[in-house]
Formats: sequence, C-alpha cells, structure tokens
Amino acid sequence: MDKSNFSNKWTGAFFICLFILLFWPLAAGASSDIISESALDDADPVEFSSHVMSVDYGKGVLVVAESEVMVVDLIIAGEQFTSRIVDSEGEAISIDTIYEGQSVMVQGLRLEDGRVVAAIVQVLGESGVAIKP
Repeated sequence: MDKSNFSNKWTGAFFICLFILLFWPLAAGASSDIISESALDDADPVEFSSHVMSVDYGKGVLVVAESEVMVVDLIIAGEQFTSRIVDSEGEAISIDTIYEGQSVMVQGLRLEDGRVVAAIVQVLGESGVAIKP
C-alpha cells in the first residue's frame, strides 16, 4: 500500500514538471527580455518592408532590415497583444512558413532599444505590393 501512495505522489509531480518543460518556450514569449507596459507606451509606430535576414523559430524573432522583429502573444497590463502573420492575400499563416530571403512588410511598435514588437508581418507577393488585412 505504501508503494502505491509513493507512486501516486510522484506521478503528479512528474507530469507537472514534464508539462512545464514542454510548454516553457510557448509561455516565455518571443524574447528573453520582458516587455513592460511603459516600454510599449514609449514605443513609436513603424512600418517597413524588406527581406527576412534570419529567423529564430524557437524565440519567434525575425531579423528584417537589420531590425529584430518579435512575433509575440503576450498579455501586458491586462491587454492581449498578439502578432499576426499573414500571406499576401491576408490569410493567417504560421511563422514556420517564413524563411530567409522572403520579402515581408512589418507593422508594429519600435521600442527604445530598437526592437520591433510586430502587430502584423505580411508576406509580400511577387510584385512586392502588400494587401492590407
């Protein structure tokens, strides 16, 4: 009987630890640096188009026009801030479909440290013309 109690006690702890380890990257957001409410208040709106220089799928970070563009899904000061990634038609796509060399348009907020918190990342079509979502 003691053996089954020991097993039940540690089974729950094991699954909690496993859950935390598996989902930690999703909960951590796009960057190891915390984005504060005041950082967003002081941010400037920005829009630019260029080629993707690099992609870090794990962190949700693109480098576009030498700017670190963070794709986020955060709650800041009780409000949801979620980046949208869309194709040239305005349809939602995954960050996994973005690749180096691809032309994109970025709309978002430039923080004082130069990073951009993306509101929208849109893949541009062959003509380089964006279709506003």
